[in-house]
Amino acid sequence: MGLTISSGILVDFKENEPEGYEAYKVIFDNINTILIKNGVETYQEPNEMEIKPLQFGGFPYSFLHHLRRFAAHVWEHKDNENWDWTPTPFSPEEEPEGDAILEDHYSYMSSHLLTHSDAEGFYIPVALPEVLFDTDKAPVPGAMIGSSYDLLKELKSLTKHLGISLDENNDVTNIDELNKIVADEGDFWIEILVCVTLLDAAKFSINNKTAIAFN
Repeated sequence: MGLTISSGILVDFKENEPEGYEAYKVIFDNINTILIKNGVETYQEPNEMEIKPLQFGGFPYSFLHHLRRFAAHVWEHKDNENWDWTPTPFSPEEEPEGDAILEDHYSYMSSHLLTHSDAEGFYIPVALPEVLFDTDKAPVPGAMIGSSYDLLKELKSLTKHLGISLDENNDVTNIDELNKIVADEGDFWIEILVCVTLLDAAKFSINNKTAIAFN
């Protein structure tokens, strides 16, 4: 099994899984309870769309940690005078878990990319003051609720360092080149794969006003 990233989940469940549809309606009600508690306007997840819901799936949950480690190292250097810093590939023997710089950035709990469950949870197309947390009375899978807008902004801060080119609509313009790097398992291929996947999900979420769901 691997991580599934989808957007438009109520539409999908309404058409294919009525029990799941009712269960997720409750979850989105709980998300709105959390939004109200934090002074944020409520959000209505659509249950009808003119286009098909978005779904990606298949890569291991651990791949997220590779992108998060990369992000932490990029952000660690962003205030340096030499912003043209170029990342050096990590050793294959070095797992992201336990990386000191990543652990530091985890502790800040300010990043929407980092402060999120690996296996479940939501990003919603709403501007949030910070990552929000569920409560015992309003539980949400993954416990943490992020913003698709902040996720997109954070991902865009990484694209230059991963060699990902974007146009004014945040569409990737060198996808063939990136696909070759991924296919050949070149430098940062895992980070590129996850970043491009999340970029697509964030754009879909914002454009269609649908939450990103991790499963």
